Amino acid sequence: MKHLCLKTLALTVSAICATNALAVTKNEPPLVDLGAEMKAKTGGVPKVTYEDREKTTPKPPKPEEKVEAKSSATEADSEDKHAVEKKDNPHWSYRGETGPNFWGEMSSQFATCKEGKNQSPINLNDAKGVGTTNLPELSISYQDVPYRVTNNGHTLQVGYPLGSYIKVGEHRYELMQFHFHTPSEHQKEGFNYPMEVHMVHKDGQGNFAVMAVIFREGAFNETLQTVLDNQPKQIDKQQIFKNVVLNPVMFMPANTEYYNYSGSLTTPPCSEGVYWMVFKHPIEASVEQLQQMNEIMGDNHRPVQPLNARNVLKSWADNSQLQEPPMYEYY
Repeated sequence: MKHLCLKTLALTVSAICATNALAVTKNEPPLVDLGAEMKAKTGGVPKVTYEDREKTTPKPPKPEEKVEAKSSATEADSEDKHAVEKKDNPHWSYRGETGPNFWGEMSSQFATCKEGKNQSPINLNDAKGVGTTNLPELSISYQDVPYRVTNNGHTLQVGYPLGSYIKVGEHRYELMQFHFHTPSEHQKEGFNYPMEVHMVHKDGQGNFAVMAVIFREGAFNETLQTVLDNQPKQIDKQQIFKNVVLNPVMFMPANTEYYNYSGSLTTPPCSEGVYWMVFKHPIEASVEQLQQMNEIMGDNHRPVQPLNARNVLKSWADNSQLQEPPMYEYY
């Protein structure tokens, strides 16, 4: 377990606190189930009967004719409804005519993917970021739970029950799931890393907060190997491994400096208003592990989006003495 205490930062000087153990708060009750919904109740359909008429009187449709007509109308309505649902929720992908360049045109539900001004991911550039010590404190409280994973056709997604969360200041966001992208979705100084993990959180009002960590080639990663060793057998069906535990806090880098900006979901419907925290320093995984993840998921990253009028904040001051080693060396 790791303990993270990010004491963020004011407009001139950086102050970050990070230790190696994570305190799990157990006495705070979880939020109400965010997925619960009310179901509408429908009643029966009254039976319609007809009486015989005199031969001189025009006869109304026979009962079976009426029922047949009603049935045909019902089937037509059902087909129309299915067509509308298919149009509003079309199949999307990361390539071809259903790829990122066309998401915004596929459905009115996806219009924000094209028309939004605060879209994610973005290119992160130290020189253009604003150093600050005024960000709210970030604390993390993740519990060990049985490993439950789904290959949904777009990514490997690990579900989490309520009870694990982060706090941004005093605002609590429940961890809903975490998933992977190869290569990374966010760029650093114009480069994509081999992989990125997103830890997706949600509050009781439906607002999202996402923490992102990028991977680079390096040492063997034991936590990532747990993902590789426990794959779902079927697409789009969750598989639970009761004797396996994977806590995403193990994906957090030792240096907890991060970029903060307001963005969007990186998949349709590309909803905006997402509170993003992208950690500056990557963690490592072996080239073989990264290759295996790419073979499982394919290229599932959305290209970077325009920054427009947004500011990217850095959780460290511009006069920080900590210098990141260069990402690439050219010979």
